[in-house]
Amino acid sequence: MMGSPFIARVTLCLMSALPSLAQMDQAQVDPAQELIIDVNDAVALALQNNRDLRDAELAMEEADEQVSEVWGRVLPQVEFNASYVRNISPAVSFVPARVFDPTAAEDEFVSLQFGADNSWQSSVSVEQALFDPALLVGLGAAQRFQLLQRELVRGRAQEVAVRVRLICYDLLLRAEEVRLTQRSIERVQQALSETEARRRAGMATEYDVLRLKVELANLEPNLLQASNALASARRQLAIELVIDEPQRLRLKPSISLTDTTRPTQMSFIPEDSTKALIAEAQRQRSDLRQLRDLIDLRATEVQLKKVEYLPTVSLFGSWDVQAQQNGGAKFFGDDRSRATSKLAGIRINLPIFTGLQRDARVDQRRAVLRQAQVQAQLLQDQAAAEIRDLIARRDENAARILAQRLAVSQANLGFQITIARYRRGVGSQLEMTDAEVALRQSEFNHAQAAHDLLATQAQLELALGRVNPVDDGMEE
Repeated sequence: MMGSPFIARVTLCLMSALPSLAQMDQAQVDPAQELIIDVNDAVALALQNNRDLRDAELAMEEADEQVSEVWGRVLPQVEFNASYVRNISPAVSFVPARVFDPTAAEDEFVSLQFGADNSWQSSVSVEQALFDPALLVGLGAAQRFQLLQRELVRGRAQEVAVRVRLICYDLLLRAEEVRLTQRSIERVQQALSETEARRRAGMATEYDVLRLKVELANLEPNLLQASNALASARRQLAIELVIDEPQRLRLKPSISLTDTTRPTQMSFIPEDSTKALIAEAQRQRSDLRQLRDLIDLRATEVQLKKVEYLPTVSLFGSWDVQAQQNGGAKFFGDDRSRATSKLAGIRINLPIFTGLQRDARVDQRRAVLRQAQVQAQLLQDQAAAEIRDLIARRDENAARILAQRLAVSQANLGFQITIARYRRGVGSQLEMTDAEVALRQSEFNHAQAAHDLLATQAQLELALGRVNPVDDGMEE
């Protein structure tokens, strides 16, 4: 009994310090600055601000511009070139003198200067593709890549929506854990107060009081731990919503984790067969759609390599202006020192032999296509297994909620009976402590089961490929 005063002082210090630490996060925020939202508000805000989703949208914009770039190759290509050269020392060539004087000696040469001091040249050229298989197939590849990126944005939006929901459910669970721990502390404090009164009346021992103080000292750190977990979940949600001050975030007080899982609200999926759900997921899941778009893209890439065997035909034409002059620079000289030329034609290009490079490129694209097809088959099997697992887990969690709701009711009744027995002097302090622990664990198990059911429902939505509000109004 020599250590009892010391233990009592330590307990009192923990009782006074830890609740203030647990509430520190909430005390830092002005109520007027709080951002109070529900789960649907959080999802809507994330779909507007989330950086992960913005990254996918920018990739889709890039794909749109790539399609525009390919379309630009269908139009005529017009180029203009101009140049000016100042010959500081014009080039000189030597030719036999007999070219100008048949009587000149055989070894006599005359120097000739080619080019004037100033040389001007400009041209306008036009080329129009008439037949280019690679261009047509490339346009189809760009459009398929565009579809792939759009589906990627949808899939990323679904992931963001589900991820935010899961964080909100975790936030609700942590808030429920804080609330339940606080209630448990209040019950133990009440029992401690009554036990101290009984000890002063000679109806309880010092050990009974010490036991309750130790239990209270064990509960206080649990409250701090739950508060820290709550703050951590709030920070994660702030990252998803792109909010600089996580302390501002509050879920609406009317939202209760256990109230969201009443028996009438436990089922959101029609009672169809598992095979029907899997077949629906095959059509709606974003990752499977992305793989199908990728397979189409890979098949187009195979065709793109095959058309390298075909010729290309194009029209071309140009208009050239040249001028030379000596002395000071005069823009394009005059009529006597300026000349123009025009030409037009048709060009046909047919590669005959490229060292079997084209065959190798076609085989490479075919291998990549087969790889995508194998990945699609594997993902289909994984999706079917995932849906079956989630349906089984959903039914399990629904059953857990019903069992835990009954357990909470029975544990609460047992605790009330034990308190009444203890107050009449026919029950022990140990019975009261065990009853309080059982009630606390039953309440938390109920909250955990409700959290697990909501999380499983959100994951099942993603597995089936229909996530609200991302897919609201989407055509079947």
